[in-house]
Amino acid sequence: MPLQQVYSFLSRMKWPTFSETTPNEAYNFSARSGDNRPIRVLILIGLLFVIAFLVVYFHPDNQGYSWLYGMLTASVVFKLLRLLHEWYHYWTVIPPTPPVVSRTWRVDVLTTYCAGEPYEMVVNTLHAIKRITYPHTTYLCDEANDPYLRQVCLDLDVRHITRVLKTDAKAGNINNALFEATGDICLIIDPDHVPVPDFLDHVLPYFEEPTVGFVQCVQGYYNRQQSVVAFGATEQTYSFYGPMMTSMGQYGTAQAIGANCTFRRSALDSIGGHANGLSEDMHTAMRLHANGWESVYVPLPLSFGLVPATLSAYYKQQLKWARGTFELLVTVFPMVFSGLSWRQRLHYGSLPLYYLLGSVQLLDLLIPILSLLLMRLPLKVDLLLFATAYIPLLLTGFLIRQYAQRWLIERHEAGFHLVGGILASGTWWVYVLALIYTVFRVKVPYIPTPKDDQPRNNFRLVLPNIVMSLLTLGAIGFSVYWYGRFALNNIYSQLMIGFGLLNVLILSLNIIVGQEKVLLTIGNWVQRVSARRPDFYGSIRLSSWHVRHCLYGWLRLSAVRLFGVVLLLSIGMGLFVYRKKIDPLPHLVRYATTQPFYVGVSAPGVTLPANPNASAIVPHHLTWPVQAHASIEPLSVDRTNQLPLLYLEPACAGIPTADTMRAFLKSILQGDRDEALSRFVWQVKAFRKPVLVSFMPDFDDPAKGWYVSDARDLLLMQQVWHYLVRFCRTRHASSIAWIWCPSRPSTLVSHYPGDAYVDWLGVAVVNDPALAPDHKSHSFAALYQLFHTTVRTHPDYSIRQKPILITRLGSATDINAARRWTLDAVELMRERYPTIRGIVFADQEAFERHNYRLLATQSNP
Repeated sequence: MPLQQVYSFLSRMKWPTFSETTPNEAYNFSARSGDNRPIRVLILIGLLFVIAFLVVYFHPDNQGYSWLYGMLTASVVFKLLRLLHEWYHYWTVIPPTPPVVSRTWRVDVLTTYCAGEPYEMVVNTLHAIKRITYPHTTYLCDEANDPYLRQVCLDLDVRHITRVLKTDAKAGNINNALFEATGDICLIIDPDHVPVPDFLDHVLPYFEEPTVGFVQCVQGYYNRQQSVVAFGATEQTYSFYGPMMTSMGQYGTAQAIGANCTFRRSALDSIGGHANGLSEDMHTAMRLHANGWESVYVPLPLSFGLVPATLSAYYKQQLKWARGTFELLVTVFPMVFSGLSWRQRLHYGSLPLYYLLGSVQLLDLLIPILSLLLMRLPLKVDLLLFATAYIPLLLTGFLIRQYAQRWLIERHEAGFHLVGGILASGTWWVYVLALIYTVFRVKVPYIPTPKDDQPRNNFRLVLPNIVMSLLTLGAIGFSVYWYGRFALNNIYSQLMIGFGLLNVLILSLNIIVGQEKVLLTIGNWVQRVSARRPDFYGSIRLSSWHVRHCLYGWLRLSAVRLFGVVLLLSIGMGLFVYRKKIDPLPHLVRYATTQPFYVGVSAPGVTLPANPNASAIVPHHLTWPVQAHASIEPLSVDRTNQLPLLYLEPACAGIPTADTMRAFLKSILQGDRDEALSRFVWQVKAFRKPVLVSFMPDFDDPAKGWYVSDARDLLLMQQVWHYLVRFCRTRHASSIAWIWCPSRPSTLVSHYPGDAYVDWLGVAVVNDPALAPDHKSHSFAALYQLFHTTVRTHPDYSIRQKPILITRLGSATDINAARRWTLDAVELMRERYPTIRGIVFADQEAFERHNYRLLATQSNP
């Protein structure tokens, strides 16, 4: 029967037969001499990209919040090891050459039955086994001693075997039959698998080599289009049964798959028969390999079976496999370790770790949640540098996998395998549960994967994914509400929000996949609609198939040429980043959303280190005489990578009065000082880097010479602020970020210039017992809390989103007390005040003590 008819899945053909020999027109696997050379070149250069990525990732300056960084590191290392494990198997993909046949074998073919499995399925498999052309004896290992199947076996000349003592599940059932089977070769076929007639003709020649203990072939599935779960579960097997297993066969360590594995009887007898356990096939292979036997892999689809078609069946299968392989890793692997070759040790030590994927995916789900709640990042690396290190590695891995698709088994297997990846991502909690069961030694009963499970709308099975989706959305909502523009305008926070939404999308797709009855109803509706115009919809499906597979074929054939493009892209990005490092300060400083945490020192006469960090704030006090036509003090700023903080401070010959300041402010509004402002703007633009500018800082502080207190003067000050901001922006001084620095909460409430005119808020926090009403020392929290509360409760919501600069931080106490006070203040800012994005210390010693620590712990929250 043609395979196309099998995949149509007609209701009357639920249990199909396979009369075609293998290979046939559906076969895709091809291996020519020289196929491995291009992929080896790609892998070698890919290893260089891995090293470059690790150098950037593990650079101390790029490490973010410690335990978030640890979580991300565990995820990154695991994924890189998986990638290297994959490349390791792609290095040598050469199919075996069958030896010349010199003898005839006595062959036993065994299949099993457990109570509850469909009769039609088992009978169909028995018929298929009987159609195998090579002479053999067929056995049905009937665990239920079913009278109907006894009669079927009698009619088909199949030996029916049962047992009374039912131990060791499937392995015990098979071993019971081996007491009666007398053949040289034993083929074990699962009851849902249908072998092709020439099965034994392809595997028996390899037993000419006396060291071969078993021969494994491809495990194909005929129900892959039955449901989304079946399609995704099948996709997960393509690479494993194609290039990876072919490579395993090269070093005699092909993995046994219990559904269709052919054993040498003397090999099984040497280890006491088929090994038991939840992963009995892997257990058997481990013992055979440790006993000196080799294995061969034949990349031919010689039997086709059932893949789980419902979420319940799929999760049960994955839990059983994960629990079983973890058990083998911690119990059997240490026992057989000495008998394995180094490559077999690597194989059996790494293969079970696939199921740690669940724990890693849990980390991937938690990282954006915790990052958004705490407003901390696991990495604080420059995004352009990170992209330069990561994108070439990502594209190289993609192209290597596309090139390796020439070794997939059947034509329909080509593609990006997104459904399988999404389904695996939603299975994280099953793998975590299996790991917990292993740690606490919780037993999982051996239950055969359901063969005729019915669709249902699953709620409990998707509940973990629902919970994680809600937690992620809650973290995103909290971040946007609590941190406002600080989160929305921060590219790093945007990335975390994006990662969180991507996680929600993947989990949501798994939740939808779990609603099997709903999907079945939709599928039936689509079929009814398609049946009205079969030619039209059929042509659309056919065209879509051609477009997709043409794309897959083009990527496979063009992978090496496309890699040349990736190489040129990598070189170009590297050169660009190298040149860009001379100007690391970004130009969106007005929002403080893409910058590090800024640190500076305000003590007069202080010189910063020769090569200060790019985030260092350098205050400059520029006098602006109140006399008519007076110019602003010329801008004299070092052109190193620092952020200047320019204070425009009025100055007069004598003691300034309210009338003097009022006249000065009015002259600005009337345009009398536009010439001075124009020269200032020209100097700032010529600087060609971001600057912070504050006009009349602490203008409502009586200690300042430019103090204004009258309500009319405060309103005038607000109007002047508007004028100055508009004046500079109309002259395209986009590098200026305006920092508004009132000293009193009443001014903060009544005279806020508005969202469009303020980029930062500035406030000085100085602990000076001599100036305190009670003449006592007060903590940073006590001194800052009034300002913080006023901002959080301000009627203008936009003010709550502004980054805050502590324009002066210090304590006028003895040295030891000042050090403790400053240390406590910094810790409080880290824990309680995420909107504080910069500190200007009052003295050099505090700056030097906290500078690099602050940059390391608070950068890019």
